[in-house]
Amino acid sequence: MIQKLGFLLLTIGIWGCSKNPYAVDIEDAKLYVKYQNIDSALRYSTPKEQIKLYNALSKQDSDLAQFCFPYALQVSTKSDSAFLFDIKRTYQHAFTKQISAVLDQKQKWRLQTFKQIQRALKRMHLLLPHSSMPSSVCFAYTQFAASAYASPKSIVLGQERYLGPQSTLIRSLPPQQFYDWIKEGMSPQFASSDALLVWLNTNVLKSKDDNLAAEMIRWGKLLAILEICSPELKLSQVLRYSDADLEWATNAERGFWEYLVDQQALFKTDQELLMNLLNEGPYTIGLPKESPDRMGRFLGYRIVKQYIENEQPSLTQLLHTPYHQILKKYELPQ
Repeated sequence: MIQKLGFLLLTIGIWGCSKNPYAVDIEDAKLYVKYQNIDSALRYSTPKEQIKLYNALSKQDSDLAQFCFPYALQVSTKSDSAFLFDIKRTYQHAFTKQISAVLDQKQKWRLQTFKQIQRALKRMHLLLPHSSMPSSVCFAYTQFAASAYASPKSIVLGQERYLGPQSTLIRSLPPQQFYDWIKEGMSPQFASSDALLVWLNTNVLKSKDDNLAAEMIRWGKLLAILEICSPELKLSQVLRYSDADLEWATNAERGFWEYLVDQQALFKTDQELLMNLLNEGPYTIGLPKESPDRMGRFLGYRIVKQYIENEQPSLTQLLHTPYHQILKKYELPQ
């Protein structure tokens, strides 16, 4: 009897230790997110309906409308006639027609991507109940201006940037503007992580133009929250890495930390340094050319991930934990 009781307690203890503290039932989330395909709505509308659509979007979210029309499509909104002329010019362009024909075949991908984003947002809503959430996820044509954009109310995906690096249309983009490493990143597998990360970065935990360590930890928090809220995604998708890049970064974690310490870079506020280590590029400037880009973000993720595993804070607590408190708990991998 005593042996059976001891085994039962051990089983309960193991189960309790292995239970995911961030597991939630998304059916409990009272969050409605609207799906919108602005691109097809524009292309398959009459001029009168196009004006009505623009007015509706402006009323719904003026920042969204400004991004999609004057910025991305370079459409004038000064008058109805100028607006309609520019819309017609854009969508009658030969290359745009080719893009449109391919995008019309991506309905299944759009719905799958939207559902991934929607599930993640529901988890986020439950785990970060006081953070703002988008009311809509929009798929647009942006003339390759942006992969993802977030206003205070909406997420926009420039869906033409997710046709895949092997797409004939992607490969035909001018190499002077679209380098090979940019084209390699135009994979559909990164759409939902891009959408969620741009929302978190814009509306949940914004940059404060702080030192490198603070910005690394901020990106680490964003990536860790993204991972927790998107358990369907592989870590390489969360980090926007290939499997080979993820392996390189993981093996280089200790060496990269020692490099930052040797260079006394952690508490520098030099913007060029931050851009080199945190921004997208062919590789991380200052490291070997075989390195993946954004190694500063990766190390920030590893530091925050280790903190989460040891401390198990709520995501709200994590957001408000000072970067230096997380940094001092970091232990280098052996």
